[in-house]
Amino acid sequence: MGGAKRLALAVLAVVALASAAPASAGAAAYKHYVACGESAQAKAKHKCPKQSKKGAFFKSLNGDVNYSVCVKFPTGKSICAKAQPAKQGTLYVNKITSNIPGKHKVTWFVEGKRVGAFFFKVTG
Repeated sequence: MGGAKRLALAVLAVVALASAAPASAGAAAYKHYVACGESAQAKAKHKCPKQSKKGAFFKSLNGDVNYSVCVKFPTGKSICAKAQPAKQGTLYVNKITSNIPGKHKVTWFVEGKRVGAFFFKVTG
């Protein structure tokens, strides 16, 4: 009986590891963040002043893809830029023109699958 329990635990461990691998592999395939600026040197930020420029950054690390990026505003309205081409290793920025104070959600999609989300707050 002890051997059967060990075998069952081993099978569960393998299944857990196998199911975790694709999620971490997908997350590592893309870099995405929001910054208070639109230059490649801008650092990821979760708070941006109302008057600052804002950008949603995306980089594909494992191949050329088409991505979409959506911004949900504090008002509940969403705007998406669809079918944006991205060459592997190139950093892209989509301008976020919102000056609406409050929490914004930026979401990136590749082939219709969500590959990341980032929340930031416009202050002032």
